[in-house]
Amino acid sequence: MRFNWKLLVSIGVFALCIAPTLVSYAPYSFRWDDSDYLWRSVAVSNAFWSGNAHDMRTAMVSFRPPVMTLLGLPWGPLASWDAAGKCFITLTAFTAFFVACCLFLLLRIGLKPLYLAIASVCVFAALGPYPAGGDAHFWAAAFVADSLFAWNAFAAMLLIPYEATNPTSSTTDALVRGILWAVIFSVGAITKVSFLYFIVLTIPILFVVSIRHSGVRSALLSLISLTICSFPVALYWLRYGQPVLSYGRAASFGPTAHFYYVPLSQFLGDTVRQSPGILLSAIFAIVSAAYLIVRRRDVAWGTNVLPLLSMLGYCAISLASSNREIRFLLPGIIGLPFLIGILISGKTPTFPRGPATIAAILVFCCLVAAAVPMSHRPNRQSIAISETVLAQAAESNAKRVLLATDSSTLNYPLMKVAIAVSPSRPPVEIIGLAWRTGPIEDDFRDIRESDLVVFQDEPDVPFTNKRMAEYEQYTRQHFGDVAIKVVDGIRIYGMSHN
Repeated sequence: MRFNWKLLVSIGVFALCIAPTLVSYAPYSFRWDDSDYLWRSVAVSNAFWSGNAHDMRTAMVSFRPPVMTLLGLPWGPLASWDAAGKCFITLTAFTAFFVACCLFLLLRIGLKPLYLAIASVCVFAALGPYPAGGDAHFWAAAFVADSLFAWNAFAAMLLIPYEATNPTSSTTDALVRGILWAVIFSVGAITKVSFLYFIVLTIPILFVVSIRHSGVRSALLSLISLTICSFPVALYWLRYGQPVLSYGRAASFGPTAHFYYVPLSQFLGDTVRQSPGILLSAIFAIVSAAYLIVRRRDVAWGTNVLPLLSMLGYCAISLASSNREIRFLLPGIIGLPFLIGILISGKTPTFPRGPATIAAILVFCCLVAAAVPMSHRPNRQSIAISETVLAQAAESNAKRVLLATDSSTLNYPLMKVAIAVSPSRPPVEIIGLAWRTGPIEDDFRDIRESDLVVFQDEPDVPFTNKRMAEYEQYTRQHFGDVAIKVVDGIRIYGMSHN
């Protein structure tokens, strides 16, 4: 094979453009979702390495899929804040694996080097660190599942043109193809509930395309391989999936979503203002659409248009939700430029499997190497207030601490993180009153039964603190007006059980 320097350059551009969207060395402050992921990762790792199956299951199973709880497992028991920071490396390595998968699939599909480079630049412009302070880059490099989900979803979409351009030629190939499907769909299913969209939409299309290009026998073998390899994840969903589905529905189109409502026009305006590089993808899409209309109308009836339409459908559903955040659109921001490039590339020679595998492995290794210093990203100030509360709990010999307010600097997950990384692992039970909508008498009972009750001045989330005034009034009535400690904007009341 003749040396293709253009393709080599485009692969280099891909690596250089994608790396800054995933890798960041800026100090990272944990808040809500990310602190929940961190304490569960620490708890699962400690339970696994100590052989405590009950505690491991308790930490893994929640209203979110469990993949983020597994990030601490490679590092053994995590007994300190510095050790917990290693979870950043695991998350980036996990995401890098799917970045490498996507590169492999793109090369095997036959994406032209020029469009590989252009699409990579579009992703960098949208999710890179410039301009500083943009939400898009923050979420792309944050300790949340969204980047992993985005690259995973993109890999699922690439399976369709990959199947069309690389038919299986033997039983072994068909079984291995099914294993590839299982890895992508299984990991996606335990990453975010939104991935169910891609599972429901992609697998039937994939099966039909496989029948068309590889034959019924190969398609069935791949489907059987997929089914067998995905069985453990299917069992998880059958056993623990209902709370995840209920929360996903509530957070997207249910009552929880309305708390985060942002008008569509305001959301789009804020997104463009904070991350103007997204406009580059829009320009590329408009120019490509014009080219296709004028020169290549035939592609509208080809297989390669299906993943593009599927990704556009996902983006439309995300924008239709009341809960609009740029992180929910990461699959589209990442995938659409490449899918457009595939569409306008037409029928081009595919890159051989061996060199494509080597290129993907090299990119994966480079991303993982770049991620190693990320273990120092976690900012310990994230749990400073929580540690103050724990210190007071130790001084008061308190066993039950109740958080009467909720904020980005003091909340239930942050308290759990502080306990998990504390050298003494204090046996303190944490209870939170955030999000409660039941009878307030039940909340008053929890206040009476707690040893310490903690309030914070002006918490930054009004809708989770609607009962703050009633809680504090009742707390003062129960054990006096004077807090036993007032520091860093928090008031700690001690409960008497004489």
